[in-house]
Amino acid sequence: MHPRPGYILLLMKQPQVLGILADLLKQGSHAVAIARSEDHALARARLNPPVLIIVAGDQRNWSSNLGELRRYANTHQILLVALTDTHAPSWIYQEDNPGFDGFLVNPISSDILSSLVHSAQARQRGYALG
Repeated sequence: MHPRPGYILLLMKQPQVLGILADLLKQGSHAVAIARSEDHALARARLNPPVLIIVAGDQRNWSSNLGELRRYANTHQILLVALTDTHAPSWIYQEDNPGFDGFLVNPISSDILSSLVHSAQARQRGYALG
């Protein structure tokens, strides 16, 4: 079963973050799909492009396929953001950024998350109209 159009794809390598983030998204009535690897996320996105991809996990665990996911997101105007924790921030130098559109700091509020989803939807709607 595929999520409905406009869904959010969570690439989660840290299961402890998953529940909180998924719950916040579902409270906002957003459809959510979960991928456990970059390959899985790319395959899922190719079947049904999401409006937003949120990547959670330590940057040392990102594979080279994250670049492929970035290229796919660019082609379909999908917002791609990384989620980091306040107690263990993983800020990276701009030249080491694999192409994220932005970074979120966990814990994230429902207002911030809702604003991000609306921005992603507007970006994709503008792409579809153009």
